[in-house]
Formats: sequence, C-alpha cells, structure tokens
Amino acid sequence: MPTNKPAPATEKSASSRPAIPAEVRRAVLVEAGHRCAIPRCNQTELDVHHIVPWETCRKHEYSNLIALCPICHRRVHNGDIDRKSLHIYKQNLASEFGKHDNGAFLAPVVEYKRRLSKINDGSPGFTFQFDFPDFPSPVERIVSRNIEAWGLELLADFDENQERWDQHPEELQGCLMGIKSALSGHYQIVRRDEKVISIRFSIDTYFTGAAHGGRRTRVLNYTLKPFAPITLDHLLGDLNRLPLLADIVRQRLGETGLYSEGSLASGTEPTPENFSLFNVEEYGITFTFPEYAIASYADGEQRIFIDFHSISKVCDPHALESIKGLDC
Repeated sequence: MPTNKPAPATEKSASSRPAIPAEVRRAVLVEAGHRCAIPRCNQTELDVHHIVPWETCRKHEYSNLIALCPICHRRVHNGDIDRKSLHIYKQNLASEFGKHDNGAFLAPVVEYKRRLSKINDGSPGFTFQFDFPDFPSPVERIVSRNIEAWGLELLADFDENQERWDQHPEELQGCLMGIKSALSGHYQIVRRDEKVISIRFSIDTYFTGAAHGGRRTRVLNYTLKPFAPITLDHLLGDLNRLPLLADIVRQRLGETGLYSEGSLASGTEPTPENFSLFNVEEYGITFTFPEYAIASYADGEQRIFIDFHSISKVCDPHALESIKGLDC
C-alpha cells in the first residue's frame, strides 16, 4: 500500500549546491575501489556521501566524502549507520588500499624530483628552494647532475651575500625593513624523448634592499645519442648565420603586432646573448626573451615558436636532423 512518507534526504536531493568536482569524486571512488565502503557490502552502484552533512560543512572536502551504495546510503540517513562508524570506515579505506593495490601504474615513470632548500634565519636571512629533475637513465642523470651543480652555485651566492650582511649589519638600516632575500627555482620539461631532452628553468629571486623581485630563465638542451649539449653554434653550424635567424624571429614577432619596431630592433639584434634562450621542441624551437628585452617588465618574458621548416635554410642540416621529432 503506497504511503505519503517522504523519501529520505539523500545527497542527490540537494540540487541547489554546487556539484562535487570531478577530480574529488574520482579520488573518493578510487579510494573505495569503486565499491561501497561498508565492509562486505561490495555493491558497485554508488553515491558519494558527506559524512558531516553538507548543510553543516558547506564544502566538498575529500576527507569528508565516502562512497556508499544506495542501500547503505539510506541506512545512514535512517540512523542505522552512525557518523562515527563512517569515519572509521573512511580511515580503513586508506590502510586497505595499500594492501590490495598491486603497485603497477599504467603510466611510465617520467622523472623524480629533487629539491635543494635552505632557510637562513639571520638578519636579514634568506629562503632558498630549487627544484630539479632526477631522471632514472644513466645518460640523463648527467643532465640532473649538471642542474644540481648550478643550483649549488646559486645557493653559494646566497650564502656569500648573507656573510656580507653578517659582517656589515649597519648596512641593513633602511633596506626595506630587512626583508629576507628569497629564491624559488622551478622547471618545465619541454621535450624528453629518445633523441632530445629540453628543460626550461624559471628562477624567481628577491634580494634584500631591492625595489622588486625578478625572474631569470635558463634553458638546457641535449641530444642523447650521442650525448651532447645543443648550443646556438651547434644549431647553426656557423654563427655567421645568426643574422639570418634573427631576421626570421624578428619577422615572426612583428607579425603579432605586440611590439614596437625599436624594441624589436634592439631585442633581436643578432648577438648570441639575444638568442641563447631557446628550447628544442618536437616540431620546432621556442625562443625566450627575458624581461625588458622586447617588452616592458610588466609584460614579463616573451616567447615565440618557430617551426623547423621555417629555419631549415639557416640551420646546419646534420644538427637539424639530430633534433627533429620522430614524426617530422
């Protein structure tokens, strides 16, 4: 016989609240193995339930969400399963996951990250954090070691600057209240395959007494078979070809309509310094121009991509062949 008893208030009934973000929902379901979190239930038709009700927390927090089948979900709302039990079941999921996960990922290992870090609590002191990749293959580890050496040089510079402050503390007077110097180094792997590894580093720094911080970019490009750095000289075969490369890059930048003729003329003058920041990609080369080179400080760094076909006439043919992507 039908009744007029209202259905229990479930997670689905609160249509006015925002949806649970897809990545959070996915993490909750994976944690539970896409099965109900109540032990020995094993149902695969699932809801995602707020342990502390949404009306109280008003947040979709991973730690407060648990996967329940519709039957167990109703039991929670009917009071058959209390909140303390749900917290216990949630805690058990993490420990059980490690026992049943075979440890095999579908995605291959790409890199490990290492970090050089130091905090100096002197006056003014400094904070230093420099991340770099630690690749597993023997050849690529040479790249990692080179980057680590560079990071240690940067850290040594900070230590040396701090020693000067320690020896002459009177110079701190009026230096923006002795605000700490800081360095944050992070990287992007632009390309990594069997032929080339290319990395772009961004180093954000602030030195005590400066009006503002700044950013430096450093690039590393290597061929892997054989292992060798890819320099501008290697790429062109002869630096006398640099004016031809500068013309191509200047024209491509001019086509964007973002830069004045004067800025382009000075920033793309055919000197090795102006074109030393480049990353070898699969289908071309990206040139980076630092702050102030072709645009204002507020505009930041500028980049332009030039495909291999466009620069084929100015590059050394053998060098170009050694860096082209496999599909080129």
